[in-house]
Amino acid sequence: MQGSELVEILRQNKLLFLTGVPCSYLKNFLNCVADDGSGDGVRHVKATSEGEAIGIAAGYHLATGRTPVVYMQNSGLGNAINPLTSLMDRVVYSMPAILFVTWRGEPGHPDEPQHKKMGEVTIELLKILGIPYEFADQDVEKTKSAITKLMNIATQKSQPVALIFKSGLFEKTDRPVLKTRSGLTCREQILELLLEKIGACPVVATTGKTSREIFEIRSKNNQSHQSDFLTVGSMGCAAGIALGVALQTKDKIFIIDGDGAVLMKMGTLATVGYYQPKNLVHIIIDNGAYESTGGQLTVSATLRWGQLLKSVGYKKVLIVKTKKQLAALDFERPDGPMGVVISSAVGSRPDLGRPSVSPVANKNEFMKFIQEKN
Repeated sequence: MQGSELVEILRQNKLLFLTGVPCSYLKNFLNCVADDGSGDGVRHVKATSEGEAIGIAAGYHLATGRTPVVYMQNSGLGNAINPLTSLMDRVVYSMPAILFVTWRGEPGHPDEPQHKKMGEVTIELLKILGIPYEFADQDVEKTKSAITKLMNIATQKSQPVALIFKSGLFEKTDRPVLKTRSGLTCREQILELLLEKIGACPVVATTGKTSREIFEIRSKNNQSHQSDFLTVGSMGCAAGIALGVALQTKDKIFIIDGDGAVLMKMGTLATVGYYQPKNLVHIIIDNGAYESTGGQLTVSATLRWGQLLKSVGYKKVLIVKTKKQLAALDFERPDGPMGVVISSAVGSRPDLGRPSVSPVANKNEFMKFIQEKN
């Protein structure tokens, strides 16, 4: 199925409002939707978390009486459960919505370890939540029929329903992947220099390609992986994890984060600022995109990182936009919490691998490293 064909099905059903957080399974559909909805008739509003997207969708319904579409990876169901059950559910405000849910970790289909548990429980979770579901299909007519059926349920019963997307449903689109502003240099080159400056201090790295690149850099340089906690799932939680570690040790600890992940759980910034860990350095590499899912834009373009971080209590904030500023970074005496925001270009190697150690092995090595230092 072409992504443009799904867009046309939405138009035919007058499903003209789309919001959510991207998944790579949907990239060839999302690449066919204009960023602001101009030209294709479908208004597209980017959300920073799946729960937020449910709220935006509810507002659209309140203002128009129409049914919104909310897209998410199945991992995002966790973020969406509260507003689904306490806002849209039939026993509360009773609001219609069609959820486009991708099925990462589908049983019998190999996937990354962070998707295994949610893949096992996705269908059962929808049943528990009382959300009727159908499956999208490569056959356009079957997908159209499934959406029509779900649309009828959503409008007649005024409740959320779900269309489930398995891997490989879409053909690649001829339209280019969305690109963001150019930055300092590519993220992997930035990480090379950062890891050299950080040395043997513990690092908590965000989900996606950042953790993958850190693992490969360490391997290439014959360095140990034990000082790195690679947050392969739980998007947005790297800062919280690092804060929990920082409050238990006097040693410096570094967060290497991304703009999309920080936006998903921005409240953690206020928590860090409140507890004032002097040993914490929060590095945010901002490329303005969800690169792991196909390069869709985040909303970081309008963010004033320096003002934001200082307003919540970060003691020192550095904004890095040039190679000279990057080279001059000094973490010797952070006097934290210290924030460092580095502008990055979008792009990664096509042969980028994945960590060869299991999450449990990574955890055990990191715990041993931290506890031996203390």
